[in-house]
Amino acid sequence: MKLKNTIIALLAASVMAGVTSCENILKVDSKTVMYDEENTLNHVTDTVYSVLGILKQIQKIADRTVILGEIRGDLVKVSNHASDDLRELYSYDFANLSSTNKYDKAVDYYSVINNCNFFLTHADTSYVRDRKNVFKGEYITVLAYRAWAYLQLAQVYGKVPYFDKPITGDNASAGTPMDIKQLAQTLLLDFNDEYISYYDKFMPNYGKLGGETTGDGQKSEQHESKDVFIPIRIIMGDLCLWAGEYARAAMYYHDFLTFESNPYTTGINCVSWLTNDFLNMGSDNYTSTIFGKSGHITYIPMEADHYSGEVSDLANIFNSTRDNDYWYQLTRSQAATAISVRQNYCYYAKRSADNSYKWPAYMTDKSAEDELLYRGDLRLQAVLDVSYRSQEDDENNLSSLGTELQTLNKIKAEKVWIYRKDVIYLRLAEALNRCGLPQTAFAILKYGLSTSTVADISQAEKDRAAALGISAVYNFPSRVFIQATPDWYETSVSANGTRVSYYCFRWYSNANTMGIHSRGSGDAADDPNYTIKVDTVGGRIPTLTDSIRAVEEALIDEMALETCFEGYRFGDLMRIAMHRAGDPVSPAYGGFAENDFLAKRVAIRETATYDETKAIDQTRDETLYTTLKGDGRSFNKAWFLLLPDEKQQKAE
Repeated sequence: MKLKNTIIALLAASVMAGVTSCENILKVDSKTVMYDEENTLNHVTDTVYSVLGILKQIQKIADRTVILGEIRGDLVKVSNHASDDLRELYSYDFANLSSTNKYDKAVDYYSVINNCNFFLTHADTSYVRDRKNVFKGEYITVLAYRAWAYLQLAQVYGKVPYFDKPITGDNASAGTPMDIKQLAQTLLLDFNDEYISYYDKFMPNYGKLGGETTGDGQKSEQHESKDVFIPIRIIMGDLCLWAGEYARAAMYYHDFLTFESNPYTTGINCVSWLTNDFLNMGSDNYTSTIFGKSGHITYIPMEADHYSGEVSDLANIFNSTRDNDYWYQLTRSQAATAISVRQNYCYYAKRSADNSYKWPAYMTDKSAEDELLYRGDLRLQAVLDVSYRSQEDDENNLSSLGTELQTLNKIKAEKVWIYRKDVIYLRLAEALNRCGLPQTAFAILKYGLSTSTVADISQAEKDRAAALGISAVYNFPSRVFIQATPDWYETSVSANGTRVSYYCFRWYSNANTMGIHSRGSGDAADDPNYTIKVDTVGGRIPTLTDSIRAVEEALIDEMALETCFEGYRFGDLMRIAMHRAGDPVSPAYGGFAENDFLAKRVAIRETATYDETKAIDQTRDETLYTTLKGDGRSFNKAWFLLLPDEKQQKAE
């Protein structure tokens, strides 16, 4: 595959450029970060401004990461007021996208990659001061940015040219075409475990970013610099997961979540009913904390206004705002609603004061047309507010204004999220499952991993983990150090009467750990109907592969319930379809992916049924299904947008 002159020329001109702006959160001066080929980045200001310059390039693909990750999946649909660009993407006619479609700009991804390559090539990593490699932290940071950008690019364009050197006017040679698995395997070679220990000690710290006065006189949001860097264990886990190195992926995710100086228990935040009568909504501490400091990990900081630079448009796409005359452009699909409705909300009631007997109660009447968002799992109604406005209430009484109002509570104007802790727990479950540990993976969904739940996992499964050398995945510490804040001091009185304050420890237990499914489906840990459902029709004896595939069915639904509208969906569908091509029972065995896994879900995005007794693909768009399934096992270009050279070949 050869990149044509258009992209080559653009990339050659973009090396460490394209960052001119007015006052903005990253405060990058383009003159500071413009270098020629021979220059070396050997000053602290060089590397700081270079890293922030790369981050400004990432801002350009932030919205696209969400839009292209969702609109090709099964959880969103376009409204009657969606832009032509969004409608084109939703149609899956990628071979005929208009040349002006703003979401189809591969060069923006390559601009990030090219600037990363420039930095990695020219940074002086030999410079040591006070026995510290001054630029190594930035070097690792940029490696992570490049790996993340390549993974996003490949999820959008399929097989893409790989470059590990900056493209300039003098070396515009063709890159090596790779699919996402090949890319992940190649990029993993750039990392090593020594980088992890170094990054733990010397992650770059640029202090606070933002807080500047914007063009309209408002203050922009202030960001901690650590929140805009990608943790090294997470990106290595992602690369391993895409590369099919499941045991390594599981350990990287596990070690990130349990890292002693900053562990991430799941917490017990959820949305629930007050009682088992299912009439009165209870407390919702889910949406208030989902993107709070206890839950977020990494995001792309965006500008507060166009005067300052790159602004996110996600609010005008998913929300009813005055700027869009209250007409949102993307909303939940029938499939997203169906996945939510089909869950069992379980309330595990106590019969007596001594708790001697309990019983599960379930939300019923899931087929009712009214109040669909209150049927089954409650997360969808928690993150998506829907209301109606009478036109008579409008100050101008204009019939052109929308009356159905929608607000997606996951959107933050100045933040586009890359990672949060529940995403990492779900990927840990995905990796563990593919290691041959389905009970352990399902425990993350049903109970949350802690000392007590690990004790219930079969010895045979623990033996499989030991054979893989990853028994440490069961070490979710029963006692972990929590980063000190004033609220986390405890006080005791010593023998001589002196009061002593010390940092408290927290336990991975049911006091701070829960199954991800309980975020919106009630007491999942006590729900006897929430189990690994393996097909035993005809008296067949289930195999380990059967259990793995059954857990994936639960996992892909949980990913929908927990991370809908966040941009992960197409990648999740694609990745699990790829895992399944390694199953001997799969008709796609040995191929690129079990295409049917993805195809049958996307094909029912507008027709899914709420009745769980009916097959998932009973009513589907057969044309779309056929397109996405292809031959069932080979790399299917219909899943992806076209690179410029592919468009040129098609035109010729």
